[in-house]
Amino acid sequence: MHRKTAICLLIVALYAFSLVADSANIEKGLFLYLPIDEGAGNKVKDYGPNNFKTEMSKKKPKWEQGNRPKFDKALEFDGKNNYVKIDAKGQGKDFDAHFNKNKGMTICAWVKVIKTGTDAHGQTRQPIVMKGAGGAWEFALYVYDGLAPGMSVWTCPGSGVSEPSGGNLGNDWRYQCGTYSVKEGVKVYLDGEKNIIAQAGNGGEPCETGTRPIFIAHREDGQWLNAVIAQVRMWERIISVNEMDMAMKTTSMAVRHLNKLSMTWAKIKFSM
Repeated sequence: MHRKTAICLLIVALYAFSLVADSANIEKGLFLYLPIDEGAGNKVKDYGPNNFKTEMSKKKPKWEQGNRPKFDKALEFDGKNNYVKIDAKGQGKDFDAHFNKNKGMTICAWVKVIKTGTDAHGQTRQPIVMKGAGGAWEFALYVYDGLAPGMSVWTCPGSGVSEPSGGNLGNDWRYQCGTYSVKEGVKVYLDGEKNIIAQAGNGGEPCETGTRPIFIAHREDGQWLNAVIAQVRMWERIISVNEMDMAMKTTSMAVRHLNKLSMTWAKIKFSM
């Protein structure tokens, strides 16, 4: 009886360890991870290696139901006043991988667009994740007014280095990822699938002197996104499509659950 129990537990543990290993793969080069799963309060926790402190706009975004069963909670941004802000530079660790020729970058997030064009900005796009301001424009993961996903990387004055868009997000939950490197330019993906939704080569030198905070659902010159957003990650490298798929399926609760399984198996081995 004890032997059968031990064998069953061993199978479960080996499966759990394989998932933990996969989770560890997507943690390589991770800069920021905001599950946005608190469900209440005025801050969201960063589970990335830098443990950044975050802050919300004066008028707070609303806590809403997430894309169940994948994740339980998310934040709804009104497209007029709401954002989450991460002042990475002010906390001693700015994001610089986009102009590093040996690194590159990836941004991924779950997004459910409610409505586009809710701000008074002249450009027909709104950011999911954004970094940059006047004279120091850097990059953004975008939603265009026609619901096309996109990504932009700029020179410091704001000229596009690489900024493609294409496809259609619709108004359901989608997992949008954008990658950029000096060598390959921008590539945009949806839902962890290998097909590239939008792509553009690199046409200049990305901004190297920007020190502005990272924003969720807001650009500092007046762009605002009306959408529900969760599970935001940024990496200081280009991740593979398989890793995008794994990140899409790995929430903070999943990681906590796997960690508990690992600890439980350690206790079982100790007691055997």
